[in-house]
Amino acid sequence: MIPSKNSLITVPTYWFSGKQRTYQIGDVFYDHPTPIDQEGTLARLLSSLEDLEGNFAVVVITSAVESTLEKEAEKKVEAIIRPFKSRYPIMQFGTEDLKILKNRLKFLGILECVEYISIRGYGNVRNIQLIMAQILGMDVVIGLDDDEVVTDRFFLKKALEHIGQKHGGKFIGGIGGFYLNPKNNEVLVDEEQARANKNIFCLKREIMDRAIKMLKMKPGRLVETPLILGGNMVIHRDLFQRVPFDPYIPRGEDIDYLINAKLLGYTFFLDKELSVLHLPPRASFQLLPDIVRFLYERYKLAMAKNYGMKDCPPESLDPYPGLFLRDDVEKHALDILKEKGLSPNFVNRAVEYAQRRLPRFFQFMKKWPKLMSTLSEDGVLRKTFQEKLR
Repeated sequence: MIPSKNSLITVPTYWFSGKQRTYQIGDVFYDHPTPIDQEGTLARLLSSLEDLEGNFAVVVITSAVESTLEKEAEKKVEAIIRPFKSRYPIMQFGTEDLKILKNRLKFLGILECVEYISIRGYGNVRNIQLIMAQILGMDVVIGLDDDEVVTDRFFLKKALEHIGQKHGGKFIGGIGGFYLNPKNNEVLVDEEQARANKNIFCLKREIMDRAIKMLKMKPGRLVETPLILGGNMVIHRDLFQRVPFDPYIPRGEDIDYLINAKLLGYTFFLDKELSVLHLPPRASFQLLPDIVRFLYERYKLAMAKNYGMKDCPPESLDPYPGLFLRDDVEKHALDILKEKGLSPNFVNRAVEYAQRRLPRFFQFMKKWPKLMSTLSEDGVLRKTFQEKLR
């Protein structure tokens, strides 16, 4: 078990003006950002961390949909976290911190990675989680979300119990846990009647639910998993030093990270005793970014061998997300777009996006270890952010 003093809890928090926009490919998309005129749920999560057994530090990463709201959102988040600074080490990572980080990387000569570092978009925000863990010399990063409550006082102990060890001869580089709903069910959604429409995009919630039930039925506390939930995700340094999140994935960056890890030979496990209470507000319309996401990942699996990576057939990720990564996903996407009265050309644009962005991601993936090595050796950044945590 890794000593808890070396664990960093990271919490992304997303804010927007309250005005809904039609999703366009390449847009920053968040499922349910908090309107800037509301208090949100961040304080509730931070309060729940007070009862945790063990030592930890917290980095809250603030991201705004509209760049014009960045300062206002950061001011609001700073006011939210201020009362907790006397209870445990906590800091906010915002736009000024991003400037400090990028300027330092330029000074250190890591120019080729600067363009990939941002706090806009799911994958970029998650990469800041990994970067901050590396700068601060942490052994483990634990990702939570601000719409959760940690109800188990031994959550930290459980999160660290197996990470970095071996299970069935395989290194445990990443661990995920369950989301509990208010009824304490270890599923994402309530049971629904089977739909007459067999389009996989209409059946997504049922397929996810089926995947979680299958994992729950497997024997043992730790089981290999094809899916992971970003708000209950534990990553060991040996993994996060080698594998980044994909900056170009519009959503589902958590499962996409699992795929990236598999492409480099790593395995994620589900810990059946690791859970958080998930209390999300109503999500925005996810169909279009989901189409982009699954087409992007299908092409990622197909192109990975060209970059010297491991084979990861869609079947190894069944039932979720594997069923969405088959050759027929484009047909399902076209059918559902037609049913919704949306342009079928969206699929062509999504494919073009994948073919254009994936080579850039694979280049970034190869540069990532050098970036992380540089960060671990830089005392200036470490001192800067350690002082913010005091």
